Amino acid sequence: MAPAYRGPLRQERLAIELHNTLYAANGSLVDGLADAGDWLGALGARLPERAGDWPSAGDLVELRRAVRDALHAAVDRPAPERAALEVINTACARAPRSPIAIWRPDGDTVAATDYHGASRADVVLAAFAADTIDLLTGPHRADLRVCGAPGCVLMFLRDHPRREWCSNACGNRARQARHYQRARRRDPS
Repeated sequence: MAPAYRGPLRQERLAIELHNTLYAANGSLVDGLADAGDWLGALGARLPERAGDWPSAGDLVELRRAVRDALHAAVDRPAPERAALEVINTACARAPRSPIAIWRPDGDTVAATDYHGASRADVVLAAFAADTIDLLTGPHRADLRVCGAPGCVLMFLRDHPRREWCSNACGNRARQARHYQRARRRDPS
């Protein structure tokens, strides 16, 4: 059995999950795409179904670089780098899709998606890119946040007005750091 992905998965949007594959652990930056197959497997049912090979680690790292630039620009800069948007748009165009209607033998008509011959790698990369575009241009852009915990480099979508951290563990770490700072100020010895 293959080892499971050990990095953070927070049930965030796909673009944020890709961003968060570069994370801090024990004071060091870790690349969660070192074994991209484990990470993609951990996302499982959240990715479009398609037979074939996963995207290469190189393609994912290139897209992650662009997604990180674009998402951080949405939080604290007026605009992402033009090159980052080009990478995202190119990845999205790798899997043109359209809805199709399928007639079932039981008489029901169901909607499906036709990816017009795109490979599994193309479909997965396009899903991450399309989600990034939706985050940058949609109503959730204002809810995009960088975790406020010391040493954390993850992003999240704020789903509550008081949420400041990507996880409860980061919230606890931030509260402990504040407590420690207050205690040091009270007792300078």
